Amino acid sequence: MKYPLKTLAVSIAMLTAIPALAQNITGGRVQFDANAVAKASAAKEPAGLRNTATSGLRAVINDLTKDLKAGSLPHGFPIDVNDISELKNAELGLGFEVYSAHPQTLMAGGRPFDQMLMGTGVWNFVVLVDKHPVALLELEKVNGKWQVNGVGGAKLAQDVQASSQNHAGKNAFRFVRIYQATADFLEVKDIEGKSRYAPLIAARQSLRMSAAVGADTPLAAGPDVLPALQEAVRSHLDRFGK
Repeated sequence: MKYPLKTLAVSIAMLTAIPALAQNITGGRVQFDANAVAKASAAKEPAGLRNTATSGLRAVINDLTKDLKAGSLPHGFPIDVNDISELKNAELGLGFEVYSAHPQTLMAGGRPFDQMLMGTGVWNFVVLVDKHPVALLELEKVNGKWQVNGVGGAKLAQDVQASSQNHAGKNAFRFVRIYQATADFLEVKDIEGKSRYAPLIAARQSLRMSAAVGADTPLAAGPDVLPALQEAVRSHLDRFGK
């Protein structure tokens, strides 16, 4: 009874093989406006996606809980709740597409990091229970139809929620995942319109970055992030060849 997010899989072996990120960090926090961020994020969603995600969430919850009784959550239950009764209040929060960079493009460099990023077509929604993030619901279009890939990643959902509130302005954010580096970031714009990156839980582990995600946490500029990502990708390619 597992619903793993296939694109959230991490290579644990990578976590001890990557040098620490250089500490040349730049600030640039912008004021958070929850309504503006929600509207900007929703405006990017493909037509019909949220409706599909809503029905998909209900189907996943029904499947996960059909044989469970109150007070009987199994070990490893993929949604961060204390009891299945809480799931009746589950709803969708922020939706966002996953952006990434092809490893060869990233290794070649030669242009700003933000210009290397492209949408993957994979979307995630933060699942909320009483306004608290408890999981991510992942969807992908297959043969022209949206389908649910899985649900889980409670810590990442909480990290995205907190980081968006701490750093995202009215232009919302882009969620960046460099698969071969086992690293996720929230890309936001500073007051000058330049891209800045808040490291999420995987990046903080794999790139040995600070664990802090507070409102006053300085964000990294692209040139500060890129060398560590290139080294991580190079290590991955040397090990796995892809």
